[in-house]
Amino acid sequence: MATIRSHAGRSTFLTVLALALATFPCGSAAPLDADEATVPRESASASGRLAGTDLAGRFHRLADDPQDHATVVVFLATECPISNESLPSLNRMAAAYARQHVQFFGVLSDATLRRADAVKHRDEFRIGFPVLFDPAGDLARQLHATHTPQAVVLDTDGRVVYAGAIDDRYADLTRRRAETRQQFLANALRSVLTNRPVTISRTDPVGCLIEFPHEPKPASPLAPLGRGVGGEGSPAPTFNRDIAPILNAHCVACHRRGEVAPFSLQTYADAARRAQQLAVVTTSRIMPPWKPNPHFGQFRNERRLTGAEVSRLAAWADAGAPEGDLADLPPSPRFADGWQLGPPDFVLRLSEPVDIPADGPDIYQYFVLPTNLPQDRLMSAIEFRATNPRVVHHATVYVDTTGEARRLDAEDDVPGYRRSLGAGFTPAGSLGGWGPGVTPQPLPAGMGRPIPRGSDIVLQLHFHPTGKPEQDQSAIGIHFAPPETKQVVNEILVANMDLTIPAGAAKFRHRASYVLPVDTTILDVTPHMHQLGREIVATATRPDGRVEPLILIDDWDFHWHDHYVFSRPLRLPRGTRIDVSAVFDNSDANPRNPRSPPRTVRWGEQTADEMCVCFFQVTTDQPDDLAKLVIQNQQFIDRQRQALLSGSGLRR
Repeated sequence: MATIRSHAGRSTFLTVLALALATFPCGSAAPLDADEATVPRESASASGRLAGTDLAGRFHRLADDPQDHATVVVFLATECPISNESLPSLNRMAAAYARQHVQFFGVLSDATLRRADAVKHRDEFRIGFPVLFDPAGDLARQLHATHTPQAVVLDTDGRVVYAGAIDDRYADLTRRRAETRQQFLANALRSVLTNRPVTISRTDPVGCLIEFPHEPKPASPLAPLGRGVGGEGSPAPTFNRDIAPILNAHCVACHRRGEVAPFSLQTYADAARRAQQLAVVTTSRIMPPWKPNPHFGQFRNERRLTGAEVSRLAAWADAGAPEGDLADLPPSPRFADGWQLGPPDFVLRLSEPVDIPADGPDIYQYFVLPTNLPQDRLMSAIEFRATNPRVVHHATVYVDTTGEARRLDAEDDVPGYRRSLGAGFTPAGSLGGWGPGVTPQPLPAGMGRPIPRGSDIVLQLHFHPTGKPEQDQSAIGIHFAPPETKQVVNEILVANMDLTIPAGAAKFRHRASYVLPVDTTILDVTPHMHQLGREIVATATRPDGRVEPLILIDDWDFHWHDHYVFSRPLRLPRGTRIDVSAVFDNSDANPRNPRSPPRTVRWGEQTADEMCVCFFQVTTDQPDDLAKLVIQNQQFIDRQRQALLSGSGLRR
C-alpha cells in the first residue's frame, strides 16, 4: 500500500488512515521529506498556548521550564490498541529520560471521552507521566496531531524538532515488523540532548485517527459532499436509516462490548466518533477482515461489504455523520450468551489462567488437553471461547495420537509449551480454528470428524500483548455427531516440502500438486504460510481438463489465518489434480521478514522458516475409499518429510 501522508489541503480520504480490528494500526512510519512537514518549525510555545490540565488536576505549560532540555508530547487514545501497546515502552523512556531533564506528557484529545474513564485508563495501564485531558482538541490542533500514538518533540525554545511515529514497528496499515528497526523518537531525543540536528524530523504517524464529531468534513473522492448514495441531489445517508443496518450485519458481532474488537459500534455515538476511520478501512477493504479474492471460489459466511455499502459509509462520514430519524433505526441484533451453538457435549478448558505480559513479542503457546475418551467418537462441530478476547488473536485445534505434545509440555516450565510457529509434532489432523469474526461451522448433517480414543487435543493460541498485564483461560466445546452418523470426514493436505527461498528474492514462486486416488468431496480449504508469504492460490484440474477455482489470497497476512467453507461441497472425480502455488517475499523490503538482512529460508516450523500447505476436509461416498485416500495422502506427506530429514534436517 502506498504511503499516505497528512498534507494540508488534501481530501480526508488521502490524509488519514484509520484503525483496523484487533492489533492492526493505521498509517505508515516512513520518513517524510522536509517540504512535507505537517508541523511548523517555528516556536510552538512562545506565546504560552501549549498548556493543559492533567488527570490529577495539575496545570502544565509545555516547554516552559528552563531546566528542561526537551519536552515530549504523545497523543494517546484509550481504545486504540496500537496506542495502548506503546505505553510500556513510553513509560520506560519517560523514566530513563527524566534523569536528563526531558519531560513527557500524554494527551487525550477525545471529545467523547469522560474524565473518569480517562483516569481509569491511566491507572489500568500504569502510565507514569502526566496525561493531559484535551477533549476540545486544542493541543491536537496546535501541534497538528492526526493519529494516536503520535509523538512531538519540543526543544528548549519550544520549537518542534520531531513529529510522527514513535518507531517503525508498523510499516503500514496492516504490516507489523517482526522487529523494530528504527527508534524515531529516541533518536530525535539523543540528537537534541547532544546539540545535534535531528536527522529524521518527520515521519508518518502510525495509529488511530483523531476525530472530532460534527465538524465539517472535506469531500471524499468516493462520495462528494452534497451527493447521497442515490446520485446528484439525493439525501445524505444517516446512521439510523443507512449505516446501522450495515454495522449490524457485518461489524457488531466483533465490535461490541466484551468481544475481540477494541471498541463497540453498537450505537450512533460509538460509530459517529469513528466515522472517518470506518470509511477508510472499509474503502481499503481492510475491514471486515476477509482475505480470499471475491472472484475465485465461493464460501459460506463471507465477511465482505458490497461496493454500495462501502460508498454509503464514505458518504455518511463526509456528510458529518448525521444521526437521522430515530424511527428509521432497526432493532439491535441479538447474540447468544455463552456458546454460540448451544451447550457442548464435551468441554476442554485450560487447566489454569495464562499470564500475558504487558508488552513484548507476540506469543504462540500450545496447550495439551487430554480427551481421555474411552472409544472413538465422531465430532460434528467445535467451538472456541476465550475468556479474554482482547489478548487472543487466533486459535488452532490439532489432534495428537503420538503423545509427543505431552512430552513437549513436560519439558517446558510454562503452562503448555511455547513455540514461534509449528506444533512440534505431526498432528493426526486439525479440527479447525478461530479468528476474529469467525463463527463455528457445523459439518453437514450426517457427517462427523473422528476423534480417536485416548487422543489429546492440542490448542494453539496466538496471544498479543495489549499494553497491560492480562490473563486468559480459553476453552473449546465439542459437539458429538448423533449416533446414527455414518459418513466420516477426514483431512488431507497438499504441500511440497522441497522449499528453498533465496535471500533477497522478492517474488519467489513455489508449487505443490497432489492427484486424488478416488472420487472425493471437498468441504473446505485452510491455506497456511508464514511471514514471507505474499500470495497463495489453489485449483483443482479435473481429468477432462476443466479447472475448478478453490481459493486465491493475493494479499497474504499470517495474522489473518482462517478456515474457508465452500458454499457447496465440491465433488471431484478420481484423477483430479489439486495444485497449490505460492509467492514469497524474502527481500529486505518485506517488513514482515523476521531476518534483516535476509537469509536463505527453507521449510520448517520456526518463525524464520517457511511453509506452504493447503488443508482440505474431505469425504467419500464409500468408507473404503476414504481410508484409501487418507492413507495415500499420509504416505505422500511422509515421503516428503523423510526426504527433508535426510537432506537438511527437519526444523523443530
